[in-house]
Amino acid sequence: MKMQTPTSPRKRRGAVVLGALGLLSLCMLSVHDSRVLGWWSREAHATAAPLAPSAASRVMRLADDLPTEPRVGLPEAALQGSPESRLMALYRLVGEGRLADALEGSTALLQKYPHFRLAQLLQADLLAARAAPLTTWGGGAPDRGDLAPLRDEALQRLAALRERPPTGAIPAEFVLLPPSQPYAIAVDASRSRLYLFENGAHGLTLIDDFYVSVGKQGVDKLIEGDQKTPLGLYFITGQIDRKALEDRFGVGALPLNYPNAYDRTRGRTGKGILLHGVPSSTYSRPPLDSDGCVVLANDDLMGLAARLPQRDTPVLIARHIEWRQPGANRQALESTRFMPTFERWRTARLAANADQLASFYPGTSSADAQLNLTRSRQRTASAPAPTAIDETSLISFRDDRELMVVTFREQALDNGERTEHLMRQYWGREGNDWRIVAEGQVH
Repeated sequence: MKMQTPTSPRKRRGAVVLGALGLLSLCMLSVHDSRVLGWWSREAHATAAPLAPSAASRVMRLADDLPTEPRVGLPEAALQGSPESRLMALYRLVGEGRLADALEGSTALLQKYPHFRLAQLLQADLLAARAAPLTTWGGGAPDRGDLAPLRDEALQRLAALRERPPTGAIPAEFVLLPPSQPYAIAVDASRSRLYLFENGAHGLTLIDDFYVSVGKQGVDKLIEGDQKTPLGLYFITGQIDRKALEDRFGVGALPLNYPNAYDRTRGRTGKGILLHGVPSSTYSRPPLDSDGCVVLANDDLMGLAARLPQRDTPVLIARHIEWRQPGANRQALESTRFMPTFERWRTARLAANADQLASFYPGTSSADAQLNLTRSRQRTASAPAPTAIDETSLISFRDDRELMVVTFREQALDNGERTEHLMRQYWGREGNDWRIVAEGQVH
């Protein structure tokens, strides 16, 4: 039998370094890649630093001294805040060569969130790196399995936290929201990220954002069962308590109005699109892992639901969010020439001018869509003239053409009684003109 050569202390210490650097390279980058230390979030007010040769040597010396390294305590960021922000702080500790601190922090994180698989994998790598080199991310996992979904989740979280939206910017689609609309949501599928905006005295302000999962087959839902998340503008229609849900939906759900009136004109089918939580057996799911819903960690879903009204919060779902300053959004609205068209429609509606109202509806090749629009136009023409149209919101979206989703309140007198209804219209751009392609009463 051939005798094995004992591993020297220096080789063991080298194994720690290789393991840490292998962990830091998530997408299996070389340990000399200059990006390996540039992961942490701008929220932590840190600046990405390249791994120069001198830095690599410094990490090696820290690893050599690991058994007796002075303990300075875990930074607050590794002990406080969301599980995601704590994990980012632990990655940073690894980048600084503070492997023992990172291991202590991962243990504390898993004590509170035992099903957080990314934290489990970080801890496994830190433990395994004490004994042998790790040549791949996740090499310390006792059962490798398929690590690709976890790798994708880590990269999505890191990218979204490193490349933050410009200060003060909002999605280009959020053109105008009235004060009565307290919140708005935008989902960036390319970032696996949900952004929450508060609508205050100075307009929309980004106040929070969360990692999310979308459909197994990506986005742009067309038919029932295609396991895709729809693209477009939707509205929350209520809140579903966890007692009425299976465990796979987590702690609750916020249903969306898919298919909306516009989707139906396009022949899109399916139902039951929700913002919902995760099963009790996990903390989060991979980026592409739902049957079409938008999925958040349970804590994030509960925090989101606690803030929002019971219904009518707009939820924009886009492939990729274009960020603009609010002033640029207003200029873009002026360039579309939509507002003069809508004002003409409002004047005709307040005057109950059926002939003028008819001019805002297009012809269509779809018999069903044409019938629905004809009925809608007839209902509008026969309804009592409203006394006011206000609380107007404008949110744009591009399908195969430019769309404007307009939600407003109609107030009227009906047999001497004051009534009000929330109405929604979908306007499509046809050259330089705008036409109503779908509409209806919300409630």
